[in-house]
Amino acid sequence: MTRTPPEAPPEPPLWQRLAWLAAIWAASVAALGVVAYALRLWISPA
Repeated sequence: MTRTPPEAPPEPPLWQRLAWLAAIWAASVAALGVVAYALRLWISPA
């Protein structure tokens, strides 16, 4: 008895994939900015 593999879910539209890419990029840039600002405050002379 052979089992058929489950069908792959349909691929989301291009605009949705690009929106996720942009959102993840923006979040990573914001996180890097927060870390850089915290380091700047920590390292700068008081």
